[in-house]
Amino acid sequence: MKQPELSIVIPFLNEAKVLPLLRERLEKLADRPSRWELLFVSDGSTDGSAQFIEAWAKADSCVKLIILTRNFGHQYAISAGLSLASGDYVGIMDADLQDEPEVLLEMYRLLRAEPVDVVYAVRTRRNEGRVKRFFYYLFYRLFAFLADTPVDLDSGDFCVISRRGVELLLGLPERLRFVRGLRAWLGLRSKAIPIARPARAAGAPQYSSRTLVKLATSGLTSFSIKPLRVGLMCGALLCFLAMTAALIRGSCTRGSAGYSLARICWQACAEDARQ
Repeated sequence: MKQPELSIVIPFLNEAKVLPLLRERLEKLADRPSRWELLFVSDGSTDGSAQFIEAWAKADSCVKLIILTRNFGHQYAISAGLSLASGDYVGIMDADLQDEPEVLLEMYRLLRAEPVDVVYAVRTRRNEGRVKRFFYYLFYRLFAFLADTPVDLDSGDFCVISRRGVELLLGLPERLRFVRGLRAWLGLRSKAIPIARPARAAGAPQYSSRTLVKLATSGLTSFSIKPLRVGLMCGALLCFLAMTAALIRGSCTRGSAGYSLARICWQACAEDARQ
């Protein structure tokens, strides 16, 4: 069998309601590559989603199913799919149809036509609740401020990458995977396309707010030492305030052990500062 021109990695978790709609959209795509593969990665699904993809794979050899032993998380599911993708180009999209297959094919054609390694989507509008939109907005601006490498605001995992880019991404040793951040860190030639992200086609989001917060925290702490510096500064400030308070308290009761200890600490800090 010849190597696929395009592999599409599609992680999912309990998406039984939306997968039939996704199948319909994918099978109706016009001008799709003559050789492609669809790599569905089940991130611990328990609702029959994996069985649906398994039946589809029996009817279509282009469809492949990867089943993780448990729920490892969205980013690890993407990484598992990337490691098994064999296409000349590899796309990443979610299964809920908020990442539209038609847009992915547009990015694929653009990637083939231009001298870049990555084409990714930047969301100009989200059809989601105000609270969720606000926290997404806050996260991306905070990430852009803290990250040591430049990142595009509101860019997610939805993209198409060249084979060269995939190999470089898989070669990174990070155990904590934040794919969109790693992709930006590589510094590959890239092109962004603006999109209006539609609402979920069916079902409800399966990744909880706690999981999203954990992902955001991982992203913020994995690509910058600024949070560490802020923590050290806050610790130093608290220590300074505590010693000052002890010194003031001790001045009211001279000769006490607390005053003597605070004075010793104060003098040690002053000596370090002079050096």
